[in-house]
Amino acid sequence: MAKILISPLGVGGRFKDKTAADREYQEADYQIDGKSYKNRFMASALYDHLELDEIIFIGTVRSMWEEVYRFFCEKNKQNLNQEYWLELAEKIDSMNHETNLDDLNLSPVKDVLGERSDCILIKYGLNNEELWENLDLISQVVKLLKSGDEVYIDITHSFRSLSLFLFLVLTFIKDLPENENIRIAGVYYGMLDISREMGYTPVIDLKSLFDMTDWIKGSYILNHYGDGNLIAQLLQEQGESTVSDQIRQLSSAININYLPAIRDRARPLNRSLTNISIPGPFKYIKETLTRFVRKFSNTSDTESEFQLKLAGWYFENDRYAAGYITLTESIITYLCEIHNQDVNTKDDREQMKKNLFSQYRSSELKREYDTVNSIRKQIAHASLEENRESYSNAINQAKNHHNKISNIFRTGIIR
Repeated sequence: MAKILISPLGVGGRFKDKTAADREYQEADYQIDGKSYKNRFMASALYDHLELDEIIFIGTVRSMWEEVYRFFCEKNKQNLNQEYWLELAEKIDSMNHETNLDDLNLSPVKDVLGERSDCILIKYGLNNEELWENLDLISQVVKLLKSGDEVYIDITHSFRSLSLFLFLVLTFIKDLPENENIRIAGVYYGMLDISREMGYTPVIDLKSLFDMTDWIKGSYILNHYGDGNLIAQLLQEQGESTVSDQIRQLSSAININYLPAIRDRARPLNRSLTNISIPGPFKYIKETLTRFVRKFSNTSDTESEFQLKLAGWYFENDRYAAGYITLTESIITYLCEIHNQDVNTKDDREQMKKNLFSQYRSSELKREYDTVNSIRKQIAHASLEENRESYSNAINQAKNHHNKISNIFRTGIIR
């Protein structure tokens, strides 16, 4: 396991010559967790504070690579090749946004940084084409990472757009399955703008904002797929185990489509959400979660109404298999209810099926049952029969079938 810092690199400040960049960063007194680090490179301060194993710099052809080379030669007690340093500085000074990235040789810079460190050149990001090219270039970072690595991000320097882009790209990359064992451990920003006011440069960890992307993703997955496991995990990390466990139990019940368990798990969770107050991002999605849970915890719904409502939710969220299974069973449940039969007894349900084929054989309810049950059978038995028209119709007509059956339940008219 390695601790790796990814740091964008800019062109330097204008603290001596106000008309041009000085090709270096001004020394600052970086304050991290109460400790002081007087340094020109935020990356170097973080390297010492976090006891990092490597640094990956990301910059353009105009970034101050020559200053990185000089600074880290001194820091790592390596001989500075004056000829290379001068050649690099002159070459960078002649480059611009149109320069080919291959025209800049950074091999000596990489060597002085260390074995697992690297320098990644990217475009300015002036248009969509360059932004997508930068995505491919920054994705090279993944090749440098190994399972179990901890990644730290420094967004203090360089173009503001690059810091934002890097933040979003790494958010995307870390969610790829092959990177699931790579952890974003910190996102640091040195607040140079208030150095004069504070007398030092405070360094803040913005990882909580990075974590916000997980809450956003968790809320989306919950609403569209009924899977609250990510939200449960985030709550567990905050020490909230009761609601976390309740969300996991409800998610499991929905994912396996065990209807009694869905209601049983939704009700206590609904009560918990009414009484709980959790700081941080959760308070902003609590109402979303509450609305979701209430879909399944309404005590006034009959069993057929509950099945019908659940089938509708499945169709709305493209979970057609569970939707057709639930919609088919709702018809039998409805007949049990209007004939005062036990909805949970197999014999009573079988009798209602017989009634459907005898007493209601010419009804619209029977026609709908035949159609949705035929689709249910193909789904339940994992039919290998290739019928593209049937497959397409099953999806396109799902909500139409649901509306027709809903109208019959609502009016109580079985023709």
